[in-house]
Amino acid sequence: MASAEELLVNSLKELVEAELKEFHWHLINACHKRMSKSEMEKADIFDTVDKMMVCFGPEEAVKITVDILRKMNQNNLSEQLENKHKQGQAEGQMKASVPAEADSQQICSK
Repeated sequence: MASAEELLVNSLKELVEAELKEFHWHLINACHKRMSKSEMEKADIFDTVDKMMVCFGPEEAVKITVDILRKMNQNNLSEQLENKHKQGQAEGQMKASVPAEADSQQICSK
């Protein structure tokens, strides 16, 4: 299961330089109280994701990224991110629902 950080990095890697700049513009305008233009001006993908994680946490960072990608008409990319994130959450919930003391033989024999 990929972490939220990995999902965001992989999604932003799909953007060309001009699109990343547009992403930063939307991010600054949507979250101007938490992010300044000077912070984002020279930020690369990794700086962007790190800053979003600190400011918003993983869940909100994914949600904001999906919203911005939609505003940019990057609908396929936003859907992929959203679906992978939901899939990761579902896998995490399934793992959390398995009792810690249960071993694989007990689970497989049911």
